[in-house]
Amino acid sequence: MVTIQEVAKEAQVSVGSVSRYLNGYKLKEQNMLRIKQAIETLDYKENLFAKGLKNNQTLSIGILMNNMQSVFSSTLIAQIEEEMESHNYSILLNSYRNKVDKVAGKIDFLLDRKVDGLIIFEAEPEWPVFERLQDIEIPVISVNTTLDYPQVDSIIVNNRESAKKMVLKIIDSGHDQIGVISVPKNSSVAKDRLNGALDAFFEKGLKNSDYQVFYGDYSQKSGYKGAEVLIGNGVTTIFVTNYNMALGSLQYMFEKGIKLGEEISFACFDYPGVNDIFYPRLTTVRQPVHKMGTVTVERMFERIMNPTIKSEIIQLENEIHWGNSIKEWK
Repeated sequence: MVTIQEVAKEAQVSVGSVSRYLNGYKLKEQNMLRIKQAIETLDYKENLFAKGLKNNQTLSIGILMNNMQSVFSSTLIAQIEEEMESHNYSILLNSYRNKVDKVAGKIDFLLDRKVDGLIIFEAEPEWPVFERLQDIEIPVISVNTTLDYPQVDSIIVNNRESAKKMVLKIIDSGHDQIGVISVPKNSSVAKDRLNGALDAFFEKGLKNSDYQVFYGDYSQKSGYKGAEVLIGNGVTTIFVTNYNMALGSLQYMFEKGIKLGEEISFACFDYPGVNDIFYPRLTTVRQPVHKMGTVTVERMFERIMNPTIKSEIIQLENEIHWGNSIKEWK
């Protein structure tokens, strides 16, 4: 790796002159040209990590998440990493894989690496471990759930409102035997999505006999079972609140030769571009994953540059894409 001393030697100037040039100081025009040419000739790359240490920064952001294998997580991480690279920052990634008792240790691991900020995916506000976030001196951002601490920003989406809007439109299309595949309301995201569907049923005056809820466990297998049970119970429409369970439901229907959009109507939560591979085109609530990544990084650097600004809750909007998988029954 080329050093600053080698650049100085090539340019025939002092190391101090090179350092001042790299930090934006104006030098004699001749010296600036020689340093620039030396950098290009030697392909010198500034040691940003060392530079950051001088400013008590490591130019890295810690990320803590539950499951790295989900489409949501992998897409969001890719977007965040791309945005971070544009700021010459790197990410340190860690996960707890549904083991809540491991969260404190995972946070300690990232803080011990002196990260300049911390991003936490899908944390639950009732977990006592997060009380310590109010004492952390670096910016913290919670993605997809709200953590109500002065030091923490939250980037969320309107899951409850968009689920309600979707189910209202399904009902307005003439459907009154609707099955919902959800997970038990043990997470903020799951709770909001299921409550949104229930809000729609209540607003439209549907009786308990008009809708059914099957509780899965986020897995494709449970979505498969949910479709089997609900269709066996006579529902004409299925709304799935999780992408993996949606895949399982579709698998069941394809295996049984059930015609989507004709014999059964179907809608689900989705990620950008995924529903484009299905025929008929799926009706989906599409999450703004790429925008979530961009807004998260933008907010992180706002907090790094201005540590005294107040934390915020920033809510983004899901998009509803109405496809051919919902049959008009009117």
